[in-house]
Amino acid sequence: MTDADWRTDAGLPRFPRLVPHSFARLIDEADGAGRLALARQIEPSPEEDVFALEETSDPLGEGRYLVTPYLVHQYPNRVLALVTGKCLGHCRYCFRKSFTARSRGFLSEAEQDAIVAYLANTPAVREILVSGGDPLTAPPDSLFAFLEKLRAVRSDLLIRLCTRGPVFAPEKFTPEFVHRLAALQPLWVIPHINHPAELGAAQRDCITALRTAGIPQQSQTVLLRGVNDSPELLAELFHELVCLGVKPGYLFQCDLAPGTASFRVPPDEGMHIWLRLRDMLSGLSLPQYAVDLPGGGGKFPLSVPALSDRVLPNSTDVSLRIQGNDGKVYRYPLTNV
Repeated sequence: MTDADWRTDAGLPRFPRLVPHSFARLIDEADGAGRLALARQIEPSPEEDVFALEETSDPLGEGRYLVTPYLVHQYPNRVLALVTGKCLGHCRYCFRKSFTARSRGFLSEAEQDAIVAYLANTPAVREILVSGGDPLTAPPDSLFAFLEKLRAVRSDLLIRLCTRGPVFAPEKFTPEFVHRLAALQPLWVIPHINHPAELGAAQRDCITALRTAGIPQQSQTVLLRGVNDSPELLAELFHELVCLGVKPGYLFQCDLAPGTASFRVPPDEGMHIWLRLRDMLSGLSLPQYAVDLPGGGGKFPLSVPALSDRVLPNSTDVSLRIQGNDGKVYRYPLTNV
């Protein structure tokens, strides 16, 4: 693949079916509702041929922020490296399906060197997200050679390895692989996990091996119609993740990728689900509900408007008037006078 703009190309190939063996096993082992929820994420559907007006091949507007062909610098202190177009499995709601449909391989040496040079010359960058595609589709030696280049830039550069691997391919996390990851700290693994039925025995063993090696993990979950749009189900997932040593990080609104309308939960309904979760979970288990604003507006916490109607106008004194969980109104002073 050249630098040709996959973000604006309307002649996209059909997103092919790709179901990893470990996930197929989870589907077979799940109960009726869990089986349907897992299969819906990975099996093609005619609904994908229906396109909403707002949908686009680059719903996050990442093309605005490219500083090398595969490095996105949108936020001042962190960058995103798209190291491959290949995935372990094809999630039907994927917001980069226009990229992964082309199955571009791992970064070339020249592309890696361009990223390393940018990091070396941009000290304001404190974190790099290594994503794609899925970095774990690369041969381990290729992946670790790149990660070691990143580590050589600065010892305090935080590396985030964003992957569906613990769910889709837990067998890749061999003792040697985990040991090599642990040697690259500070490094976090950011697993993408959407449903409690994704936490089979092999997946739990993988997560436990990472935790035992001292590798911190923070999950990402996408809110999906017909998959996990239930506060009770999400509460079960997030509690189980915390028990395994994974901090629930984000519950994401499904992005405006082509053919994904059937997966999207309306934001007002999503905010209601998140408020229910807030009543059911502690702060340790509660992720932030967020949306990536279309066209490159960045990440916005939908938890803010979800709570905003609890902050009541007050013109009589210098205090906030906030509605508590019990429905009563409480005051908090705005000054120390």
